[in-house]
This record gives sequence, C-alpha cells and structure tokens, in this order.
Amino acid sequence: MIVVAPKPKSKPKDFKDAFWKTKDIKVSIGEIDEAGGGMGTPEVEVKGPTPKPSITDLRSWDMKLMGRYEPFYAPFCDMCCLCTFGKCDLTNKKGACGIDAAAQQARMVLLASCIGSACHSGHSRHLVEHLIEEFGADHPIDMGMNIDIQAPIMMTVLGKKPKKLGDLKEAMDYLEEQMIHLLSSCHTGQEGKSIDFESKALH
Repeated sequence: MIVVAPKPKSKPKDFKDAFWKTKDIKVSIGEIDEAGGGMGTPEVEVKGPTPKPSITDLRSWDMKLMGRYEPFYAPFCDMCCLCTFGKCDLTNKKGACGIDAAAQQARMVLLASCIGSACHSGHSRHLVEHLIEEFGADHPIDMGMNIDIQAPIMMTVLGKKPKKLGDLKEAMDYLEEQMIHLLSSCHTGQEGKSIDFESKALH
C-alpha cells in the first residue's frame, strides 16, 4: 500500500519533469498487501469442478476435442498381435474379438501412453519414497524464490498445493490408480470404438 499525502511542516520540494510537475508531496510506504490477501493471511486456492477426475469425468471434454481435431496415426499397422486369438489381420475387416483397425491403432497409442507414464511415475515413486525415508513425511517442501507456481499440474488435477513430502504420496496414489484403469481397458474386449481409447489416452 503506497500513500501519497501533502507534506506538512517541512520545506517544500518541487518535482519537475517533462512528464509532470508537482510540489509539497510526501510518500510513505506502509504494509505490503500480498497476493494472498494481506500480511500473514494464508493463500487460499480455489478448487476446480473436478478434483481427482476419473476417466469418465472429462469424457465430454475429450469428445469435443476429438470432434474438432481428428487423430492421425503413423506408422499404420494392419495386424493385431495382443491376444491368444490371433494374430489377426485387420485389413478391411474385424479381428477375432471384434476390434477394427482404427480401434486397434487407438488402443496401441493408449498402451504406449501407459507404458511411458508408468516409467516416469515409477521414477517419481522411488524419489518420493527415498525423500520421505530420509526426511520424513512432514518435511516441508521449499522450491525456493525462483518458482512462482509450485507443482502446477498437481494443483490443476488434484486441487491441492503440496506443502509437505507426504502430500506427494497422495498424488502418486491417484496417478497409479488411474493408470491401472487405463491399462485394464487395453485388454481384449474392453472397448469397441477408437474414440473411447483416444479419450483415455488424453487422461
């Protein structure tokens, strides 16, 4: 808060510039009103409409995206080799389980997404467990002065700002739970349309 008021009982000073001209002013700096609402006031984060969304919670939004931006797959494979019914040739026909070429390509993209996510989340799990073992679950997280927004993805998806190392376990538990559901949909006969696999790949 900056207060500008007339300067009493002192020698007047003139301020002249090409931009302005004034005299008899006093500038005093009081409390600094931070973005959180004031001195000592904790910063309140407003949760979005879908904290910890399930696969179906964001499906309608996925469908809007798919309606506007059609997925493109390259390289394209005409075979499905994922189950004991086949190998199935999907050229202009369906496989033994009823899947067609478009759904198979979308399923492979979802499967690849799950593999990559499992790899990186596995590393994250190791790091979190090691840090908690070293410092304890109640150890505060301090990212330093150069980080404006801490963990923006976690705040967006979980609706929670991590303050202690134990908060990161909650994020890992949610991630691993969702990955199990996504990976299970890649099993034979779980989905029949490519757009359902594509929606899950966006999750």
